[in-house]
Amino acid sequence: MKIVHAADIHLGRRRLDGRLPDKDFADAFGVVASKAIEEKADVFLIAGDLFDRPQVEPPHLRQAQQVLLKLKQAGVPVIAIEGNHDKASPNSEAPTWLQYLAEDELLTLLQTRFDKTGPLLTKWESPRQGGAWIDLGGVRFVGTGYYGAATPHRINGIATQLEPQRTHVVLLHAGPEKYFGEGGGFSSADLKTLREKVCYLALGHLHKPQLHEGWACNPGSPENCDLREAEYGFGPNGKPLPRGFAVVEIDPMRRDRPLSVEIRNNERRPCERLTMDCAIFREQPRDADALIDAAAQLIRKRKLRAETVVELDLRGPLDLKRMMLDLPTLCAAIEKAADVFAVTFDLRNLNAEIAGATEDAGLENTSREDLEKNAIRGLVEERIPVELDGRANDFAELFYALKEAVRVGRSGEELAEQISQSSLVEIMQKSV
Repeated sequence: MKIVHAADIHLGRRRLDGRLPDKDFADAFGVVASKAIEEKADVFLIAGDLFDRPQVEPPHLRQAQQVLLKLKQAGVPVIAIEGNHDKASPNSEAPTWLQYLAEDELLTLLQTRFDKTGPLLTKWESPRQGGAWIDLGGVRFVGTGYYGAATPHRINGIATQLEPQRTHVVLLHAGPEKYFGEGGGFSSADLKTLREKVCYLALGHLHKPQLHEGWACNPGSPENCDLREAEYGFGPNGKPLPRGFAVVEIDPMRRDRPLSVEIRNNERRPCERLTMDCAIFREQPRDADALIDAAAQLIRKRKLRAETVVELDLRGPLDLKRMMLDLPTLCAAIEKAADVFAVTFDLRNLNAEIAGATEDAGLENTSREDLEKNAIRGLVEERIPVELDGRANDFAELFYALKEAVRVGRSGEELAEQISQSSLVEIMQKSV
């Protein structure tokens, strides 16, 4: 059996305040679907987050329908689970748009429900009735979903009910706990429990390609949901890494592991991150034209394609207040001068010499990120209850992380999940 596994399609994702077309995500999804058809895949898996939010707009629903219909017409069945972006909350029982697509017979939606006794591993019967598993070609596909902080408990409960004589493929929208802090991920012990009964574990959620011992895989998102995800396409040594979808070969008679798992690349909008040292402006006029010329020259040297998005990582001293920059206008001017699709700035590493900051010599080598955290910490210390004294740094880190999440466009559901996973929540509840 040949399986094509994708995850984190995120149809409808909005980037750079709408300056990048949301069609990028539909195009990437379409490319992966075409590859599955070319490969003569027996099944196509979507391991969560087909959509970017629970409330799907008509154009994005149409994008999903068009790609799924192409797979259906080619005779490639689609099996899917819901991710955290597809549902209003991890425990929500409200119908999602994946349920709508299932009733439209464009995919099979697998859902494992729970009661006080544990997981209910019911057979999938029909789009309306649903179910947790379906047999196809001698392989049992089991759909779990996204469980947030309850992930370890729930996947261990599911593992105990899997029949040992079956060849199982499990779809799970989660990743290793080391990426999620206080909760929301699985441990190496959880993987070991699944390993005993699962031939292939199809993962989603992280957007980053990972392959664990040849049987558990996250292929990474087909399109960059955030520009910095472009870095996921490179290893620690700077060499390119495949990312986008996985092609899996399974022998139904071999229950222990797949015959092969290969992560492959797909076409996506090119993104480049360039570092710009602002120290050059110490000897040059500090005006917007100088910054535009320097940035455009840096970009042109790379000879990038016209559809490229460039993130400029500004470093060193730059007096933003004196330059009186209008960032949207500045970006537009650089785009035109450098002939690229879009330009944005990363100001986290910028030493902003503004309004008396240089009066304190201790701030000369302080990054913008540290300046912001220090400001947040000052506000926290003014308001923190006595019983939480000593945790100001922890609160500042959390508030800064939430600020960054808002900046990159994370949804309200994601922010709520991020807050719920913090150990500070339990501490605050106890202090009330």
